[in-house]
Amino acid sequence: MSTSQQSRWRLFEDESKYVDRFGLLLVVIVVAVVTLSLVDLSSDSDSIISEIGIVFVTLIVGATLLLALRASGVGTRFLLVADIAIGIGVSATLVIFAVDILTGDGGSRVSSFTPSLAWVILSALAPIVLVRRLMKHRRATLSTLLGAVAAYLLIALTFDFMFLLTDSAIDGAFFGSAEPTTSFMYYSFVTIATLGYGDLTTTSAFGRLLSMFETILGQVYLITFVSMIVGLLVGQRQSERATEPVPPIFDTRQDGPEPQ
Repeated sequence: MSTSQQSRWRLFEDESKYVDRFGLLLVVIVVAVVTLSLVDLSSDSDSIISEIGIVFVTLIVGATLLLALRASGVGTRFLLVADIAIGIGVSATLVIFAVDILTGDGGSRVSSFTPSLAWVILSALAPIVLVRRLMKHRRATLSTLLGAVAAYLLIALTFDFMFLLTDSAIDGAFFGSAEPTTSFMYYSFVTIATLGYGDLTTTSAFGRLLSMFETILGQVYLITFVSMIVGLLVGQRQSERATEPVPPIFDTRQDGPEPQ
């Protein structure tokens, strides 16, 4: 394989113009988290609201994944594969929604929000590549802080999708009884923050395993990145002090009138 071909298939392109643009990414993630926390997307909710919510969440999550991969410097060819996968998922949801509206089925086809395995995999890769990009920062900037917060929220979002997919696979037995989809987003943040309210607990063995893994991952992430950012700030301060001019200990100028 020639050098030009190898460059085309590079996993990361850190010189891309989209690298480190974490501001917009964080805004989109917050919108996705707020929507999933407030709007019940299960089949038991109102059909029209549920369908509109599912379409909106599909679009916003798709945008989140696309922005996360680009801000992390993922290579062009790999971005194309991700774009196709996300585009297929978004298009399928839009087509089903349009058919429901035109045929007047009232939400019989798009009745609940259950992330596919492909979406779960892509959402799990997003914080990984984002963290990899942040680890390359040599100075703590506003972009570093925004990226660190975005990665943390992405981890919670990923586990929300995992919980929803697990609940679907075990026929709604994740919590032992049917719960709105908003409960899964709430449970994910309670778990990653180790709050331990106890109002929601998973009753499945695999659900417990996922919960334990999210707790450990969340704590390791916080410890690692808080120490990294503090270390970068200390290093920057020491570097600035080393470049500052040293004032003289004694003033060698003589007092008195200046010579004529």
